[in-house]
Amino acid sequence: MAISYNGHTVGVICELNPLHNGHAYLLSEARRLVGEDGCVICVMSGKTTQRGEFAVLEPYARARTALAAGADLVVELPFPWSSGSAEHFSMGGVSILSQMGCTHLLFGSECGKLPLMRRAADLISSAEFTEVYASLCRDGVGTATAYTQALRSSDSTLPESFPSSNDLLGIAYLAAIQRLGSDMAPHTVRRLGQDYRDELLTNAAYPSATSLRKLIQEAACDPVCLSAVLDGTMPQDALEILLSEIREERAPVSMEAFYRYAHTHFRLLSVREDDDIAEGGDGLICHLQKRALASCAFEEFLASAETKQYTKARLRRAILFAVSGVTVQDLRNRPSYSVVLAASQRGRAFLSVWRKCALAEEFTLVTKPADAPESRQRVLGERIDALYTLCFPAPHDAGWFMRKTPLIEK
Repeated sequence: MAISYNGHTVGVICELNPLHNGHAYLLSEARRLVGEDGCVICVMSGKTTQRGEFAVLEPYARARTALAAGADLVVELPFPWSSGSAEHFSMGGVSILSQMGCTHLLFGSECGKLPLMRRAADLISSAEFTEVYASLCRDGVGTATAYTQALRSSDSTLPESFPSSNDLLGIAYLAAIQRLGSDMAPHTVRRLGQDYRDELLTNAAYPSATSLRKLIQEAACDPVCLSAVLDGTMPQDALEILLSEIREERAPVSMEAFYRYAHTHFRLLSVREDDDIAEGGDGLICHLQKRALASCAFEEFLASAETKQYTKARLRRAILFAVSGVTVQDLRNRPSYSVVLAASQRGRAFLSVWRKCALAEEFTLVTKPADAPESRQRVLGERIDALYTLCFPAPHDAGWFMRKTPLIEK
């Protein structure tokens, strides 16, 4: 359902961890799609990411980088959907955009071919795919390999290199649109530059977010050096915001404090209390408990727990969900509200219209986290706040985010 807004709206589901030139390119394509009268809306992960890690920069700072790069409105993709697998991450983001009456969805992909991705989205919704995928997972095949093999089993004519990492998310977005019965029109642009998982920076024009996070963690102690290293990898405004957050001792957010607590949590865990933990099926929680008891440090714990069936990304998600108490049902639910993180003048105009339409009666956008409705979603969000603020270079109190307000351009 589209709202009566003077122009089209395009949604971008993202992490911006941190924002770099590739993201800026995607946002410029979003602007081109809807024109100067349209509204570019980012649904951005808050404190946690799909890898089961904390974002290197807190969400309000990342939202400012998005506004500087051309976004009009940035709202939060809340926890736990922000750390869900592709299915739950995409459903959370698409659900929020649908509730906001968004007319278009734009995402990056390696293949850049929407018809091919639509074909795959139809396949993963079939009973045949579900049966083959479940069987392969039960046989101990890793989830990513099982996914690809199940797709091939359903359609042997798919290209050999398809799907890659961002293709998988795009397919999940298309499947979510189908499941929700949304009339959003999907669009994709081909991803440029390095693979997002590359740990070494080899293409400054279009870098990998992983390599940038690694550099930020390693060189944050010398902002002058870091500035020189990152020059050209991201818009200047984004770099200045990042450096400012480092000087204020709010970045880079490190997982070390959380890792120590997580290791302790699994050493003391009563498995029966955590049987319904999200991502914890197939005996994973019991497996993690055993590995925690046998290891002396978190990295050893994580490395020893990794198998073909239990990838590092899944392990991190399961650990994060176990510590914060996220259940399978929590992920199956849909977000009931989102927090506004930043808005331009166009974003303000859109919000003014949206708040008067019927959609606003079923979904809530809050400008202050403290005003969020009492709900299970809020409980889980406050738990993540309490963990995340301990991981700033200079730790903050658990309620710090409750006092935050968005950047609203006048």
